[in-house]
Amino acid sequence: MQPGLTLKGLRHTVATTLREAGLEERQIADLLGQKTPSMARHYSRSANLADRNRITMEALEKENERRSRVVKPSKKTVKP
Repeated sequence: MQPGLTLKGLRHTVATTLREAGLEERQIADLLGQKTPSMARHYSRSANLADRNRITMEALEKENERRSRVVKPSKKTVKP
């Protein structure tokens, strides 16, 4: 057999690409006809999630900043 693209290699490539695009393991497993998300995890284990994780952390930091702003209570909510 000559070296090159195999069905297994194609499955790895598709799973990795989909994981990097943000799909969940269950979605990938369904698309590839796998019974469990753990198989999708196996086939997409080499996905580079750094960019997606960076976006997630930026969203978390933005939300934390929003929640940490000092809010002055209105007179209606302050009990004497």
